[in-house]
Amino acid sequence: MAKSRTENSIRNTGFALLGQASAIILSFITRTVFIQNLGASYLGINGLFTNILSVLSFAELGFGTAIIYAMYKPLAENDQKQIAALMHFYSRIYRFVGIFVLTAGCCLIPVLPFLVGDVSGIPPDLPPLWVVYLLFLLNSSASYFFNYKRSIILASQNGHIDSLNTLTFNLLRNVLQIVVILVWNAYILFLVVQILCTFLGNVCISVKADKLFPYLKEHRNEKLDKKSLRSILKNVLAMACHKLGSVVVSGTDNILISMFVGVAATGYYSNYTLVTSTVRSFYLQLFSPVTASVGNLVAEKSSEESYLFFKKLLFINAYIAVFCTTCLTTLINPFIAVLWGSEYEFPFYIVAFLMLNFFVTCMRQSSCMFIDASGLFWQVRWKSVLEAVINLAASVLLARTFHLGIFGVVAGTTISTLTTNFWWEPYAVFKYAFGKKLRYYFADYLKYALPMFLVIAVTMLAEYYLPVTLWAFLLRCVISAVIPVAMMYVFFHHTSEYRYMLSLVRTVLKKLSKGRTKQHP
Repeated sequence: MAKSRTENSIRNTGFALLGQASAIILSFITRTVFIQNLGASYLGINGLFTNILSVLSFAELGFGTAIIYAMYKPLAENDQKQIAALMHFYSRIYRFVGIFVLTAGCCLIPVLPFLVGDVSGIPPDLPPLWVVYLLFLLNSSASYFFNYKRSIILASQNGHIDSLNTLTFNLLRNVLQIVVILVWNAYILFLVVQILCTFLGNVCISVKADKLFPYLKEHRNEKLDKKSLRSILKNVLAMACHKLGSVVVSGTDNILISMFVGVAATGYYSNYTLVTSTVRSFYLQLFSPVTASVGNLVAEKSSEESYLFFKKLLFINAYIAVFCTTCLTTLINPFIAVLWGSEYEFPFYIVAFLMLNFFVTCMRQSSCMFIDASGLFWQVRWKSVLEAVINLAASVLLARTFHLGIFGVVAGTTISTLTTNFWWEPYAVFKYAFGKKLRYYFADYLKYALPMFLVIAVTMLAEYYLPVTLWAFLLRCVISAVIPVAMMYVFFHHTSEYRYMLSLVRTVLKKLSKGRTKQHP
């Protein structure tokens, strides 16, 4: 069984990384074409409406995570009727959510001018704001129809299927959007393409789920028993609190910047969030496919065995977080200057706080995986509510009262994260999943986090005198990749966690080698 979990994790992670790498390349090509042909104001509108609708995603309430957790056991036991009952219940919930998002979104149309703030930065040739907003709303609500069947594919450790589907429609969407901009320079058609690809992608993954799990149709009339329903609703109530914090923290930054600074500033900020969220998505793709395997492990193994695996996972989590944070800190401003122009750059003090937020968020991943896999939603239910209140209060206070603008919004996120997620999530895992003191977690955390500052300092010093050119940027990439790897080897090569990570890398390479041998006998 352990071997099966490892193989599933490696396969799913491999496909996820392939899809994410392709998405990264395509999204930056599309962004570059977008900026060159439409400009920062269109970019700001894009970021603002995306954030507004991410707030409406609160309506989902965390049903997706709760349902996936509820499917781990029946999938392991091949309880087809229970799985079908869960999926039937989930389908009804998601239809309701899609309709609710569409209705609630329409109710926000009268307040759009207030959310946009300074309208002087809006390009005169932009169609009426409500038309653009409705297209974003249709894309958001469309994502809830058929999409619910994605959950059974993920829970059954077949994440590679979802990754391939996402890759296909990401490719189609980006290519069509680039053609639309270059040939017609049509922003509205750009958004229509997005809606169509979202809808078609959901339909295809739904069809694939029906083929993989034909018993979903055979048992389509199965109902959830009261015990299962109570358990799901309890987890959903807890996840709703988590969802609230998530949408407030991630979904209001562009809205606040647009209100207090301007729509053009929102466009500049969205460039940084695109880079950091792209790297974070790539980072999460390394771990998300493993969550189902962790859920299987937690169901079968003792708390001590789970803790030992957590320590290994935390090291891999930290190793990649240090590497990514170092690269982002040293490369993000040169990257933006080379690709889009130095006028889009932020001062380093804003970048430093963005990177701190990035690192802390990435380091949460190990704890979040065990919360999801162990079903600890109820134990962290109030954490996200407090996070949302602190984030909103701190961001508004710093941005508006103290006139710190974008820096105030970014610092507000830092404050809310450090006062809640930073300690609360690992506390829940260590107390309820492992039965251990939180100090063991922070001892490991500091052991991995403190060397990062030295790694970043050495890397920045090595790149200090390089000019801002394409060739110099490529040299920066090499330096930013080599120094963290070398220094992390010096610090940790003697540890069992480092040796475990190397063994995983060897396993992946061996399987890739076997795959090529089979294809080319």
